Amino acid sequence: MRWHPAHDRDQQDLAAALARHHAPYWVVMWSYSLRMWVAFYTGPAKATPLRYADPDRLARQMRHVTRTVAAGRSP
Repeated sequence: MRWHPAHDRDQQDLAAALARHHAPYWVVMWSYSLRMWVAFYTGPAKATPLRYADPDRLARQMRHVTRTVAAGRSP
């Protein structure tokens, strides 16, 4: 059977849940080609996109960046 984006529905749903949970400053997507989640910070500071195959680790890093920016430091 050939691969189709619908085969990764669980990963896509998790990306959407992460984005909702970390709103309004994060956009999260599942990268089919990288086979990992990618998160983009859209808040008031410049941050390098995060890429992790483990969604828990991604969420921890997203919280870290958000706290760092809130404290007035550069991520």
